[in-house]
Amino acid sequence: MIPHSSAGVQPWGHPLRAVHSASGLTDIPHALGQPDLHPEQSSMPAPQPQTGPSAVIDLTANGGEAQEREHPAKRLRLDIHSGSNARDGSPASAGLGEPKSTPVSTSSKPPPLSWRGRPVWSFQALLSEVPGAGEPNVESTTAAAQDVKPLSPPSFPAPPWKHSPADPTASSAAGLRGVTPAKEVRTTPYHIEVPSVAPVLRGDKVADFLPWTGNHPEDVLNEQTAKQGYYDRTQVSQNESNTARPSLYAQLKHRSGLQMLSSVFAAALEKRQGHSMVTAPSTFKPPPRVTLTDNKREAWLRDLANPTVPLRRLSRTIPHGIRGRVLLDQCLTKWVPVGRAVWLAKCVGANEIRAFKRKGTSGALAIGLEAKWVRDWTTNVQQFLDGVITSCGVADWKLKMTYAVSLTARLFFEQLLDHDQYLGWFLSSLEAAPLNTLPVWLLMLGIYWNHLLRYRKRGRRLAELLLEKLSKANKLDSSNTLRPLADRLSLHIRKLTLEHTSSAVLPHSWDKYKDLLSSCLNMKDSVHRAVIQNLSERNARVQRPRKCQETANQPPQQRVIQLFDSIRSTHDVTAVSIASLSAIDDKAALVFKLLEWVSTPFRHGICRVYTGARLLRKWKVAGVDVDSCIISFLAEGHDGSHLNMDNIYHIISELVRSQTFSVGRYLQWLMAKGVADCSKDSHQHHKHLSDDLELLLQLPVSRLPDHVRNLRNTLLHRAGIEVSKEEAMIATLKASIAQRLPNIFSSVTDSAMSCDVAQSELTWAVKSEIGQWIRRGVTEGRRGSTGKFQIAIGQPVLSADEFYSIRDILEGFGDLSMLADVLNQATNCDDGLILASAADTVNYHFQSFSVIGASTGLFRRFVESYARLKRLGVTSLDLILSLIDLGLHLPGEFNTVALLRQDLGRIENKSSMAAPSPLSDHIPATFNETDSLFPEKLDQLLFSGGGMDESTMDAIFNALITSLGRAEDRVKLSANDICRYLAYLRPFHPKHFDIMLIRWICGLLKSSTRTMLSRVLPPLIGVGCVTIQAFIFLVRRLLQSEKVASMIPHPNDLKIDLLQLLVPPPAGQSRYFDMVTYRFHLSQKEFLSKHPEETFNIIRDAIALIDSQDQDNHSDQGQMNLNQNAMVLLQILLTKNPESAVQYCTEKLITQHSTSMMVLTKALDTLLGFDTGPDPPNVSVAEKVIELTNDFSLPFCQLKLQTLFNAEAGSNVKNEIVDVMFKAAIADSRSRRSNWVGLVRLMNQDAVRQIRERAEKSFFAIPLFEEANEGRSMNNGTSLETAKLYLTIIEKLAYSIPDSGVQGVGSVLVEKMDLLLHKLVSMQTSYNGSTEMRHGIDAEQVIQSRTEFERSLAFWFSALLRMIVLHRSAFSIPPAPKSSASQEQTRLLISIFCITLARLPDSVLRLFPTADYFPHSMRQGDHRPCPGILLQTHALDVAASLIDMFPDELRHQCARFLKDKCSPFAQSQNDSRFLYLLGPLGDGPTSNATLPVSIPSPAASGSTPAPTPSGSLTAGPSNPPQPASASLGVPTGLPEGLNCGASHLCLQYRGRAIGAYPVRPWELLEDAAPIAGTNDTAVSLGYFDARRVRA
Repeated sequence: MIPHSSAGVQPWGHPLRAVHSASGLTDIPHALGQPDLHPEQSSMPAPQPQTGPSAVIDLTANGGEAQEREHPAKRLRLDIHSGSNARDGSPASAGLGEPKSTPVSTSSKPPPLSWRGRPVWSFQALLSEVPGAGEPNVESTTAAAQDVKPLSPPSFPAPPWKHSPADPTASSAAGLRGVTPAKEVRTTPYHIEVPSVAPVLRGDKVADFLPWTGNHPEDVLNEQTAKQGYYDRTQVSQNESNTARPSLYAQLKHRSGLQMLSSVFAAALEKRQGHSMVTAPSTFKPPPRVTLTDNKREAWLRDLANPTVPLRRLSRTIPHGIRGRVLLDQCLTKWVPVGRAVWLAKCVGANEIRAFKRKGTSGALAIGLEAKWVRDWTTNVQQFLDGVITSCGVADWKLKMTYAVSLTARLFFEQLLDHDQYLGWFLSSLEAAPLNTLPVWLLMLGIYWNHLLRYRKRGRRLAELLLEKLSKANKLDSSNTLRPLADRLSLHIRKLTLEHTSSAVLPHSWDKYKDLLSSCLNMKDSVHRAVIQNLSERNARVQRPRKCQETANQPPQQRVIQLFDSIRSTHDVTAVSIASLSAIDDKAALVFKLLEWVSTPFRHGICRVYTGARLLRKWKVAGVDVDSCIISFLAEGHDGSHLNMDNIYHIISELVRSQTFSVGRYLQWLMAKGVADCSKDSHQHHKHLSDDLELLLQLPVSRLPDHVRNLRNTLLHRAGIEVSKEEAMIATLKASIAQRLPNIFSSVTDSAMSCDVAQSELTWAVKSEIGQWIRRGVTEGRRGSTGKFQIAIGQPVLSADEFYSIRDILEGFGDLSMLADVLNQATNCDDGLILASAADTVNYHFQSFSVIGASTGLFRRFVESYARLKRLGVTSLDLILSLIDLGLHLPGEFNTVALLRQDLGRIENKSSMAAPSPLSDHIPATFNETDSLFPEKLDQLLFSGGGMDESTMDAIFNALITSLGRAEDRVKLSANDICRYLAYLRPFHPKHFDIMLIRWICGLLKSSTRTMLSRVLPPLIGVGCVTIQAFIFLVRRLLQSEKVASMIPHPNDLKIDLLQLLVPPPAGQSRYFDMVTYRFHLSQKEFLSKHPEETFNIIRDAIALIDSQDQDNHSDQGQMNLNQNAMVLLQILLTKNPESAVQYCTEKLITQHSTSMMVLTKALDTLLGFDTGPDPPNVSVAEKVIELTNDFSLPFCQLKLQTLFNAEAGSNVKNEIVDVMFKAAIADSRSRRSNWVGLVRLMNQDAVRQIRERAEKSFFAIPLFEEANEGRSMNNGTSLETAKLYLTIIEKLAYSIPDSGVQGVGSVLVEKMDLLLHKLVSMQTSYNGSTEMRHGIDAEQVIQSRTEFERSLAFWFSALLRMIVLHRSAFSIPPAPKSSASQEQTRLLISIFCITLARLPDSVLRLFPTADYFPHSMRQGDHRPCPGILLQTHALDVAASLIDMFPDELRHQCARFLKDKCSPFAQSQNDSRFLYLLGPLGDGPTSNATLPVSIPSPAASGSTPAPTPSGSLTAGPSNPPQPASASLGVPTGLPEGLNCGASHLCLQYRGRAIGAYPVRPWELLEDAAPIAGTNDTAVSLGYFDARRVRA
């Protein structure tokens, strides 16, 4: 029968707008009314086709009364046979086969919404609700097109339960009634039935179902109902709309009014709590499992894979034996839909977990078994997914992979896996995956991205993992084949960095990956740039320095000094000038630093003078007042600074020559100062004059105007200095030079006397005058027709001896600018020997000439001269070798050097390949070094152009060697000339010559007398037959062989000979050298520059022999000479490259014999300007060294202190030196200098450790907060300043902290942090407890006290955090047998969290950054955060770095403590950063698996979970047991992806919430019973804001 219209349901059972098949999916073609080509065959006789729809009831007809009296259809069984057609329940199945001849037939069944009187707003909607509307009908289509009306507004939405899934039984019954010709006989009287789909309320009431009975107020028809309609709301009286004050005030004004109001509120709360609590027990039962045969089990699995088979039917016979990995493999092979596979997994899992409780086990054991089963199930899922991934390449692998990933992801998000275990396995698999399978894991990474980055524990690991994979991909991607993979990794890293920046805080690996991470971001984007800068600063603040770092930012003065030193290698004066001007804003300080660099004894070479002169010229052009800066520098006085003032005067003389320095301005300043007037009492000698007055004596006067020259002479006379002495000195020097060079300079007057004057007594006024006079003499020589210097035709003006003399004089003066002009004039000579010597001179002073700018020009002039000689047919082997050596230093002249080498090769090949001369046939018999014509015969043989055989070479070689071995007075040729002949002999047969020379040298080494070796070896090195490096290598090879060394007499003497070979001539010695000797000194200089470490080894080996027994026969004078030579070489090496030389001495020399320490100490004392004597080191020496420390002497002071500390002295002396260093560190830190760091840097670790420990002891001794007294503010500020000094020292020496940590520091830091937390709580209590507003002086005192407290709190919290970072390794020490270490770790974390997340006054921790330990004072109303990393963020980063080291149990303890015992800081439990750091705390089903037995399972439909009566929650103990996950302060009982009303459910005990309600995901199972009942799910799906969908 048709139900009554008032029942509120549709008479055809199924809503036509939401037709569902048996699988829960909408059958779209049937819903649109497509014709069925295979109509259902019924067992009953079917009626003949009719022209009208007789079996369909039309509500517009008048036959409804008769049909209402029909008996209602009986309810059929829910289990429909699987063979029934899914289309049976479709309303279109009735009458589809009937022909429709009229347009009326298209609406044989009215729309389901038309009976409610709702307007049809869309024609398409009407078509979708009419069965058969999709059938082609031309007439109806045309009629509909002609009768188009405006669309009506949409109807009101129907209640959700109106569109519940259709009942296939009712639909089938309706279809049968439509084709049955006869009516059923009524056996029972009609009665009203409640619709089964109507929502049920509490108390068995049904919502929105009121059948007509005649006595309902709605059924009463009166005038008001007819006019206004019927309203369910009760009429509100007029009193309810007014205020309740008159009625309630009379009751509340009495004494019992408050108690009555409290009773009302308590009753209301109790009523609400009673309505909001769920007490019904759970009645969930998992579907049973049965034992089936293999065939039936396979059939059941095939039915499970068939979406048309309902799950409720399959829930009867779930087969045994399908579990674990087998279950997943069966689902994969049978292609079971993912939703149905998850349903099967829930059924099996619910039964497995239920079995643990049925075995009679205790609650704790059941919990453990359940947790173990979940972990084993997770392992099976992992193995299943891993197996699918490894089967890459098989058939349908892509489909299988997609299915496996979908299934595992569904299991994960359904909370059916142990999240912690599964995500840990995922990260481990991603880390171990090779690059060829990495794309698959990256695809899955997007599924679990949010879960992996939800907590710090996994996020940091993921960040490091992705960066490591990208690093490997970049290293192996040589052909860009891995570019897509690298791009994908970069995309993930960029997303992680921008969206989860805290996960990229990597304290231990930031230095390794920072550049790689920066490459993944777009540095042109301001947002990306800001993120990477913020991240860099955060990482830098949580890192402990592993090695000594003097300063994070290099001071400008040291930067400028490095720029000055770099000119030695780059020779780029212009770039250094620009960089220096931009490095220091104070130009006077820049000029001062340059003058100190030029004159300091801790740098080597005259090149500094010309570098300083060129820089000063460029700076003056740039606008710098160089004159004033120089005068100010001289006025300061530098008597105790050990500066070489001669270099300063040399610079000024160069500036005066170039007219860069204003002499007139200087003289005006000198007159205004009055120094000249006060100098009458000074001594007559100028060395006692002040620096600024000394310059008056040093000024060159040759280019000065007469009036300026006269003024200078006047001031000198007033100062007591006779100008005539200067003129006499100049005349004497000119006379002496003229006597040495009579062909260049005319003879002097008879009054001038020749005498030798010491170079130190000459002023730059004299030197400059003599230099310019020499240059004029060379330049003004008359030229002949050939263009070379000569007085008469054919007589050169500049001979070799004259060139050597001029070079000796100018090099002795140090006037290289004049020497460059002389060399330029010497390029016009046609003598190859002079040209070669001139080229060697440029090579010897290459750095100075490069700074002057003359090296390249001179080289090209020399090449032109060589080309001129080559055209004349003159071949000079010496010139070619000199030009090649010089050209190798010029980067732009490589092509010229290549041409010169070709010429050299042709000369050697010509000599070796030429036919022997007829003159050489009788050489062996007649050739003898005693022959008077020996030199002439040599010239004839060597320069005739003919060849020479080996026997002739042997004879000549032996003759030359014999002559070389004799004394100088017995041979006609000097050693230099003989060696030059050997050099000319070598090109004829180079290999044969080298073999003979090596044999002869080895014979000399093995001879009893090696005195001639020191005399013969320098000229051999000078002519190029032997090199210093080759000779040292030969000696070492001979000494390493025991057999050969035994044949060498006194082998240790060879080490001393090597040392003497490298010692340059003294500075005061005459430098009159010929070409061979000059080249030898050039080789010495190059060896010391290119091989400093080898030189140090030679010094070390030689010094070690001083006290050995083999040296007993040597005289004291020999030992003194050895010490002096070693000291000279050490000073040269130390000043050439201070950093590397000091490092070598620290590592090698200091740890050697005591003699090495003695020589090194003497060299350092000479450089530092004092001598400690033979006494042991004492404190006064250390203090003096510290006083001498500056930017230039720092490396030498480091080395000196190291020698003092390592000297053989008692521990008291070492402790005193440490005390001195500690005091120096405090003083330098207070004056904001960092020299003490460099002094300590090279000391041994023990000394550094002692200094750091003293600073830590002093730091911890300072009280955190000063006691209240009159000078509290001043004392507090002083204590903070002192603490900052100690903290700076500790931070600079943090590299001395061992990786294993320092015992005892951790407990002190924990106590300090606890004290800071207690002080914070007490101060907050005192501030919050003050209820009266003070005025006047008291108010100001309170505000001042509060400000001081906030300032101290911010400083001490920041300082203690820095100490924790430095001593982080102390907290990772393995705990002792008692758990004191873990307790300290927990206390430390709790203190950091409480202080960080506390609500301080004015949000001091949020607004004050840690860029400065002292918070910046804020202006009134300025609440913007300061730039830099906020202190709160820094504190959480420190906590994160600690949590990375701590075990998981410690995190849980910290969370429980904060939850249970830190109620003042309970708001931190809801902070996302707190959850991020301390999570995961019972993630997913792991927490559910550990719940006690008393926690209930979810209840049946319509009910909510509640504790069982027999549980421990109702037993009444004072402290009921709590679930582990609920006590951690994090809601863990619900699926993480659900955001619904169930997330607010919690467990209560005696009115107190004890934890979150644990939803059991294994019991969230639909269609779990064969018959639909009230227990379809454990918790009503209404709590999850979801609708049920049949599967």
